[in-house]
Amino acid sequence: MKPVSFGVVGVGGYAKAHIYAVETLEKEGLGKLSAVVVRNPDKYRSAVEHLTERGVRIYRSYEDMLGEEADRIEVVTLPVGIPYHKEMTIAALEAGFNVIVEKPPAVTIQDIDEMLKAERESSRFCAVGFQSQSENTVRTLKRRICEGRLGEIREVVVKGRWKRLDSYYERNAWAGKFMHNGRYVLDGTICNPLAHYLMNGLYFASTEWGEAANPVRVRAELYRGHRIEGEDTSCLEVETEGGSMIYFFATLCAPRNERPHHEIVGSEGVARWTTGGDVYIEYRNGESEVIRYDERSGRVELFRNAARYLRGVDGELNCPLELTRPFVLALNGAYESSGTIRSIPEEHLIIREEEGSISTTINNIVEIIDEAFRQRRLYSDLGVEWAHPTEYFDLRGYRSFNMRL
Repeated sequence: MKPVSFGVVGVGGYAKAHIYAVETLEKEGLGKLSAVVVRNPDKYRSAVEHLTERGVRIYRSYEDMLGEEADRIEVVTLPVGIPYHKEMTIAALEAGFNVIVEKPPAVTIQDIDEMLKAERESSRFCAVGFQSQSENTVRTLKRRICEGRLGEIREVVVKGRWKRLDSYYERNAWAGKFMHNGRYVLDGTICNPLAHYLMNGLYFASTEWGEAANPVRVRAELYRGHRIEGEDTSCLEVETEGGSMIYFFATLCAPRNERPHHEIVGSEGVARWTTGGDVYIEYRNGESEVIRYDERSGRVELFRNAARYLRGVDGELNCPLELTRPFVLALNGAYESSGTIRSIPEEHLIIREEEGSISTTINNIVEIIDEAFRQRRLYSDLGVEWAHPTEYFDLRGYRSFNMRL
């Protein structure tokens, strides 16, 4: 197949992962890094010199790349800040480029609907950087669900515990923000680092291939341990159109990083999967199955799929923009239900110097999340001292997020 030409916005931060994915395809003859945007070439002098030597075209602005590369670049990739996903995706689509945008594709339902409209009118595609949907374990488990092997999906339960220091929130201007420069960011467990796993929950809750379950109502609690504007600890209870329940428990105030865990409960079987590992399925008829992880990078597979889809080799995108709309709907519903982000009082926190920064850990958060996961109950339902009860928010007919803290 003819190599697909890519243009990447950026060379630092997460752009390195995009460049690595393209370079991996390049070694296989499937892709080519044609251009990059570097707003500050002096800051990235060595990277610019290396890329220039390879014949990669360097642009100082996104607009310049879109204007100059119309007949050369086929896919624009956007490893950019959350507040800029919508406008930069739409600009690329309208200029005639296909797009790979990082997750979350958008943070409000009105924004993703604008993006979907632009995609439909452009005759181009937009793939989203939820890379789990390109991993063999996730896709094979989804096949089993769609084949009816697990029966009716009753529950999908997800827990994720990560540790983030204050330095994580100091890395850019929008990190940890609810809004930045008048744009929604909603940075936190649901929308950014652990967003993949809520997306997985919605994906596994649907028995239709290529679809995620649509949420009809959400009850959620959002908290902050770090002294930030956004949330770093959350719990959600999501009811879907098909009747499945999704439970999501997450924090960035854990004592250590752990791989997120998923449990999918069906009428005919239960599947358990820890990210980066094998899937274990126990069927009600006494049979069992292990889906072995092939250890291929989901990020690289996302790019490979986009290239193969563009050339007509793959018949579908693993994570098209439309697949992610239920995620954005659930995200907005979580904020609407919680109503605000509540600070956890300092007496429930351990705050100390660590690695040249500050760490914040919620007392007993490991045990709290384990118990919430086991019982399928939100933190306030468990009687956690710092937790506040909330009500369900109905998402039927929901079209616009306009919340203010």
